[in-house]
Amino acid sequence: MGEQRAREVEELARSRRIIVDAYEVERRRIERDLHDGTQQYLVAAAMKLGEVQLAPAIQDDPMLRELLAEARASLAAGLESLRETVRGIHPTILTERGLAAALDDVAASSGAQVRIVAPNPLPELPEGVLAASYFFATEAIANAIKHAPGASVTVLLAADDDLRVSVVDTGPGGARIVPGHGLSGLRERLAAFGGRLTISSPDGGPTQVAATIPLLLFRGESGVAL
Repeated sequence: MGEQRAREVEELARSRRIIVDAYEVERRRIERDLHDGTQQYLVAAAMKLGEVQLAPAIQDDPMLRELLAEARASLAAGLESLRETVRGIHPTILTERGLAAALDDVAASSGAQVRIVAPNPLPELPEGVLAASYFFATEAIANAIKHAPGASVTVLLAADDDLRVSVVDTGPGGARIVPGHGLSGLRERLAAFGGRLTISSPDGGPTQVAATIPLLLFRGESGVAL
């Protein structure tokens, strides 16, 4: 009976790994298409507009020159927005330096009191789990900053068989899961990975939003970094 149960757990982990891997492959495809396709078309259009602006007929028409300048500025803003989107789909630092370092980068650029705490080194995380935990943490941080401005925010990272990401703010509390909104969306995205979301937010605070994400370990694998 015990051996059968172990096989069932391993098969569940294997099937979820396939789902997570497929999710990450699709994310990378979108990132590649935006970078190599859409972005390149926008760059080419900006260059064409620049060439048109230099034409003698344009130089002699102040109104047309101003319209072209505005169009080029809007295109540049759209291109920068797209680049931010591409960077946000899977930040390079996340792959190169890991979850804690990537969240340290988020904390540094947040403009708020955000602290990342990882008491012990995290194990090597499957790519899909890495992405899911990163986007959970960044959205939870953004929610805390939005709904509890001026509060301090602490993100605690720990792992055993699961990865645990806890985001705590010292705001006034009272956060609730409302279907179709913020925390509800976080819960649904975690569920796709077999993860769980818990929330504690008494009136007066603090608020804790925590994710538990399975590492999808096979028998004999460890969730503790050596």
